[in-house]
Formats: sequence, structure tokens, C-alpha cells
Amino acid sequence: MGEQQPTDGDIQDALKWARLRRLTELGFFKTQDGLRWAAAYGLVRSVWRNGPIENAHASRPTSRRKALHDETMFARNTWLTQQAFDVLGSDDQFRLYELEDLVLDRVWPGCEGTLTDFGWGFLRDIKKHAKQRIDMLAHFEQRLSPDDFLVFASAPWVGARDDHYGMPRWPACVEAAACRLRGEDEEFRRAEGDWMTRIGPAPAAVTADLEATRELLLESPWELGAENLDWFAWNPILRPRCTQA
Repeated sequence: MGEQQPTDGDIQDALKWARLRRLTELGFFKTQDGLRWAAAYGLVRSVWRNGPIENAHASRPTSRRKALHDETMFARNTWLTQQAFDVLGSDDQFRLYELEDLVLDRVWPGCEGTLTDFGWGFLRDIKKHAKQRIDMLAHFEQRLSPDDFLVFASAPWVGARDDHYGMPRWPACVEAAACRLRGEDEEFRRAEGDWMTRIGPAPAAVTADLEATRELLLESPWELGAENLDWFAWNPILRPRCTQA
């Protein structure tokens, strides 16, 4: 027997649960355009991050495929989240297919390479996955009200992390990092000093103008460039302080 399709009632119950137990509790409705940012994050997770690109990310480079390190994914993921946010602000009925084009576009701002360079050997699977997810999302966009579609797009993913770019706690993460780069967080220095010594000093491009670095991290991290984002990837300096959590 085929898999039973969810009824409209099932979908509405799931959306109600998502609004109350995920989006409201995590503060998405308290921030400007919070629901739209949540949906943008969800779209990127669904169409891009949780797909075959992860196989390329986890695989060793070859003579044809460049190494897809964490800093490159940091730049790519944040840029795509911003693009998804912008697409969701469009009234174009084909806006999700515009997002598909952006996901598969050759240009990777902040990175020295393209999808072909970083995804060689996985390109067919990446393209197939993106198309299938976009087609599914477009189907539900036709069935749901605009707000319900944003909840639908975000619901499977927003509970995973609320401190990534575009999420409610991202500004607190950036402010904490800026404070620590200025040497103003003694508690962090005591707790993480040994680990930060092993990580090493921040790149000169990061410390040359800390206010510019703070603004780029907050608004457009990819503009720092993957080589500088390497220092921030998995770095506890981006954890929000306890008083800001």
C-alpha cells in the first residue's frame, strides 16, 4: 500500500504545534522578520545543507574536487540564507525556483571556487536533491497561506540551532565575539583561555578594524572571506554569554 498523505487537518495541527513549541519558545516572533528568517534557514537546510553537498563536505579532495572545508561552508550557508530571506520577500510566483537557481549557481561569494569546484563527483545528486525539495516546497506553498507556508518551511529545522546566522541569538553571538576580541570578557578568558591558545590568534584582517568585523559577522559573514571565517568556525568565541542566552 502507498504511504498515506497527510490531511489538511494533520498539516494544520503540525503548524499549530510548530508555532507554539518551536517558533514562539525560541523567540522568532519577538524579532523583526523572525518568521521569515526562520523559513529562510529552513529552506537552506532542506534544499542545500542537509543533502548530497554534505557528502562532498565530508569527502577528501581529489585532483578535480577542491576541499570543502568548514569555513567555505560557513560562507556559503550564510550567503544562501540571506538569498533565501530575500527570495521569501518577493511576490514572484516562481520565487522558489529562483532560490533553486541560486543554490546551484556557480558563484560562491567569499570563496575561491564554484559549485563545480567543490561538488565535483556529487553534482548530479546535488541538483536532483535541490529540484525535488523545491518542487515539494512549491506544492505546499500553493496549499497554504503565506504565513503558514513560512511556518511549514521552518518547522523541521528551527529547533536544531537558534544561534546561527539569521536566528534570534545570532546578534548575541556576534556581540559576545566582539567583546572577547576587544579583551573585555575575563570570564571567557578564564574558561576558554587554553582552548583559544590552541586555536591561535585571530587573523590580522579580523582585528584590524573590530567594528567592521562585528558588522560583517552580523550582516554578511561571507564578506569576511572563507580564509578569515576559518578562525571562527567551531570557535567558542561565537558562543553567546550566559547573561545573553
